[in-house]
Amino acid sequence: MITVLADDLTGAAEMAGVAMRYGLRVAFGIESIPDVESDVCVVATDSRSASEEEAFTQHLQLTRDASKPQGFLFKKTDSVLRGHVLAEIEAHLQATGKTSVLLQPANPSVGRCIREGQYWVGERLLHETGFATDPDFPAKSSSVKELLLQRSPEFAAKKEWNISTEFTPNGICIPEAVSVEDMAKALTEVSPDTMMAGSAAFFEQVLIHKFGVTEQPEIVSKEINSDFLMICGSTHPQGRRFVEEIRDTGCPVHYFPKALLEETEPEGETGRWSAEMSDIWKETHRLVLSISNERISYPNSSSILGLRMSKVIQDILDKCDVRELLIEGGATAFSVMKFQQWDTLIPVQELAPGVVRMQVSHRPSLYLTIKPGSYLWPKYLGGVES
Repeated sequence: MITVLADDLTGAAEMAGVAMRYGLRVAFGIESIPDVESDVCVVATDSRSASEEEAFTQHLQLTRDASKPQGFLFKKTDSVLRGHVLAEIEAHLQATGKTSVLLQPANPSVGRCIREGQYWVGERLLHETGFATDPDFPAKSSSVKELLLQRSPEFAAKKEWNISTEFTPNGICIPEAVSVEDMAKALTEVSPDTMMAGSAAFFEQVLIHKFGVTEQPEIVSKEINSDFLMICGSTHPQGRRFVEEIRDTGCPVHYFPKALLEETEPEGETGRWSAEMSDIWKETHRLVLSISNERISYPNSSSILGLRMSKVIQDILDKCDVRELLIEGGATAFSVMKFQQWDTLIPVQELAPGVVRMQVSHRPSLYLTIKPGSYLWPKYLGGVES
């Protein structure tokens, strides 16, 4: 069995989508290995939001749990190396005893390439793009070696790291990738002692060249029904634009009332608002909810507002026969799933690249579709050409 460990939810879903594209049976777990028969087991964590040490500890235990004599482990990383990648690689090496790493975060098909150790997005170096102002992991350099070391400073200081573009028996190799063929070529260098990590695009090449899979024709309709509850948790402009466009089609769109945005919530406000939203859904069977169009900032505001949204969703699910729950934004989706204690999902459809529809094991009549904020919803959804 193939096991994939990811540091965020939407990245994990993207990996599930790639596996389904090749006809593989996929199980999906939240911070644990799902007890479901499958060809590929994908485990989502939220370790990108944790500390370095917490990320190391979590991935050390998950790697130990997933390690099997005939199994294959793949470490999913962000395509521009956000997160505690070095700490999580160290956890994998310690748990498996492997001595070298082939790391390929690039995705040349969308212009994300590595040339001579520098990360390029189209014709611009990474640190010259919007990734330079990422709120959690700003790109202060375009050197892939420096990005790894800067984003895991504690583990970078613990030992001398051999990081280069060339494969060595005891180091991390991040080879040049300006084409899909480059990614495939790098696989010829691996040995049984090599750990493999990187993007969904690289994982696809691993499936093709290591496991001999072939892409399968679509056998199910890609359209979900028109009744849905959608939660827009991303602040990406693409997501905000979609909300306004879907409102123009007549779909109800509601933001948190002012009282729910305050640091201290008035007693009963969440319950009052969720009851109002439940009544709207029962009448329309289509509803889009979002926290705010404006930046809300006070201590721990993201967690506080995310918890309130999770409570609202739970109330609506308890009162309404919702069959399709769509969530934009990995952090929002992870918060909802942890609150609902949904630890196992069954991926059933890849609606579009990075957009995956999954059945909730604890509630088989409910399907959850998640996507990153920067990706597109399917064009037919809500009548909006996104």
